[in-house]
Amino acid sequence: MSRRCNRRVPLAALIASGLLLAACGGGGGGGAGDTKTATGGKIDVNAYDPFRFDVKPINASPGPLTVTLHEKGSQEHTFTITSPKLEIKVTGAIPEATGTVTLAAGTYPFKCSIDAHAAGGMVGKIVVG
Repeated sequence: MSRRCNRRVPLAALIASGLLLAACGGGGGGGAGDTKTATGGKIDVNAYDPFRFDVKPINASPGPLTVTLHEKGSQEHTFTITSPKLEIKVTGAIPEATGTVTLAAGTYPFKCSIDAHAAGGMVGKIVVG
């Protein structure tokens, strides 16, 4: 009887480990680095504390792109494209802001321009094709 019990403990540990890894892995839960595709020239981006967007690459078609930035933390954040110029700012008091930029085919880096947020990983790119 004790042999059977000893076999169950390692199996239970293996199953628990697998469930833990599955819960922490990729999935579509808005983790940092998920790819999003603009639909109808519009995209929603969430800004979190500490220092991350819910998307790194954004796929878009050439033409106008409307970005809506949502504050999901308590700090101030921006969604900034240097050229062509676009900067949207959100705060705890103003948790949503929208801006539109017209993009030709190419790749456009974006970042949060608040202090060290970009250095902390709050960066990404828009791929227009």
